Order: sequence, then structure tokens, then C-alpha cells
Amino acid sequence: MAFNNLDWPSFRKCRVENPVLFHTSVAQNPTGKRIDDVAGFESSWHHQFEIMRQNAAKRGTTSPPFANIQPKDLRVDLVAPTVAVVTFHLGSGVTSIGRRMFVVVKTGEGWKISHLHASNLALNAN
Repeated sequence: MAFNNLDWPSFRKCRVENPVLFHTSVAQNPTGKRIDDVAGFESSWHHQFEIMRQNAAKRGTTSPPFANIQPKDLRVDLVAPTVAVVTFHLGSGVTSIGRRMFVVVKTGEGWKISHLHASNLALNAN
């Protein structure tokens, strides 16, 4: 809900203190390297939220929810009592597919994102 609403204060509570992020978008991550500091994580997500707000505005949406993320092929593997790996796909799967993988850890405040890997795969039209 926080992501679809682009609610930054709520979204930022969904992560551990020092999360790791791999994002393939050059706009999100110009160096292509792992982002493993809070400032880099927040900068990347602030930029993503702005892109999503702009895209929503082009569709005429100027208030929440700005997006309607629909994970496909969701899989949750509990690898330890306090650690889970979550994978899913995004998009129509016609020309490309978004692949997402989260490592989440159980804290005293609930499950939080420790690691996020986001990549996109162009599909062959043949």
C-alpha cells in the first residue's frame, strides 16, 4: 500500500537500518553497483517515486494510489525463522518482464526489507 500510494514515510519504515539495493535502471543507479548505504537507498527510491508520480500525472492521476503494482508468480521461501526470500515478476510479460527479489528479516517491528534486487528482462518478440 505504501508503495502504490508513494507514501515515503510509510515506505521507509519497511526497510532495515542499512538495506542493500541492486537496481539495473541507469536513472536509479548510474554506477550499476550495489547500493549499500542509507543515503544511496533513499536517493534511489526518491527518484523512483518521482518517476512514478510523473507517470501517474500523465495518466491524469494526481492523488493516491498512484500505482497498482500486481506481483505475479509470487513465491516466499522461509529460509530461517527470521529470514525469507520473496520473488515475483511485474508487467505484462509481452515485451519485457520485471524481476524482483527481496530478502526480508523479521524484526521486533515486523518483517522488513534487508536486500532488494530489481532487474528487467527484454523478451524476444520472435
